[in-house]
Amino acid sequence: MAVLSIAMPVMASPDGMSGFKSYLEQSRSNPFVVNLENATLVEVILAGANAKTKFHPKYRENVGGLLHNLRLMEAQFNVVLYPIQVTDIFYGYFIQFCRQRGLKDTTIGVMCARLRSLLSWAAKYKAPVSPTYTEYVIPKTVPHEIALSADDVSRVTYFDVDLYYKGRRKDYRQTMTRVRDMFVLSVCLYQRHSDMVRIGPSNFERNKFTITQQKTGIVAVVDIDRFSIEPKTAYKILDRYGFTAPYTSSIGNYNWHLHDLMRDVGFTDTVRVDGFVDGVMTSTEVPRFELITSHTARRTAITVGVDRGLNVHDLRKCSGHSDLKNFDRYIRDD
Repeated sequence: MAVLSIAMPVMASPDGMSGFKSYLEQSRSNPFVVNLENATLVEVILAGANAKTKFHPKYRENVGGLLHNLRLMEAQFNVVLYPIQVTDIFYGYFIQFCRQRGLKDTTIGVMCARLRSLLSWAAKYKAPVSPTYTEYVIPKTVPHEIALSADDVSRVTYFDVDLYYKGRRKDYRQTMTRVRDMFVLSVCLYQRHSDMVRIGPSNFERNKFTITQQKTGIVAVVDIDRFSIEPKTAYKILDRYGFTAPYTSSIGNYNWHLHDLMRDVGFTDTVRVDGFVDGVMTSTEVPRFELITSHTARRTAITVGVDRGLNVHDLRKCSGHSDLKNFDRYIRDD
C-alpha cells in the first residue's frame, strides 16, 4: 500500500513575498512525505493526481480515462498492475487493449503520456519503475480537422434543446443547453476550451473581450461587434451566464456531450477522411458530428472570418496567433 502524507505549505502571495517566511517555516516542519515503494499502479496514479491537483485543479479529472482503462484491464485479466510492469512491452498491449475498446490513437497517446509523467513523478518517491517506462510509440495518424460554416453555426445556435429533448430529464436538458451555448460562444470569442472555462466579467469591457491565453501567454483581444460571427448571440449568451463560461466541466466530458448534440442537430452526413496511419494511406467515411470537437469552434471562427474577408492581422489578434504558419493551419477550405 502507498503511504501518503501531504501537508502543502502556504505559498507566498502572488503580489509579494509576505508569505515567504511562513512558507519556509511550514515546509521545514510539515514536509511533503510520500512512500510509494509498495504501491500498485492505480495507487501511484491516484497519489500523483492528488498531488498535482494542488497546482492543476483539473488534473484529477484528466486522469479519469487512464484510471478507468487500467482498472478494466486489471478486471479482464484478473491481475493487479504495479509500476515496475509498465515497460515498452506493456505499452504495446495497453495500446492494443484501448484500440479494441474503440479509443482513438490521439486519446491513447494522451493517456500514455500522462502515465509516463506520473511514473516519472512516482520514481522520486521510491516507486520501482522499469528502465523502459518512457518507451512507447503511438503510430502517427493524420487527423481530419473540419470547420463549420456560418449557416452551420446558426443551426446550432437556434437548435431548440427543450423541444428536442422534451422527454429527457431536466438536468440533461440543462446540460445540453450549456454545451450548445459553450460551443457557440467559443466560436464568437475564438478561444480554446482551456481559456473559455476561465472567462469572467473582468475579461470584458464594453464590446472588447481580452484574455491572456493559458497555453501561450499571448494576449488575445476580440472586438465582439466587429469580429464575432453573431455578436447579438454572443451578448445574449454572456448575459445568460453572468459573463462566465456556460460549461466548465473537463474537455473530455464536454466533447462527449458535444458529439451527441451535433448528431441531434443533424450533422449526420458522411465525410470522407483520407489520411496516413503508420505511413499507409487510409480512406474512411464517418458521420460529420464525430469530427466536431471543442477545437472545431476555434477553427470555425477563423475560417468564417477569412471567408467574410476580415483582415488576417485582426483575426490573429482575436485568436492570439503570433505565427502566420500556425494561423493558416486553422483555415479549412472544405
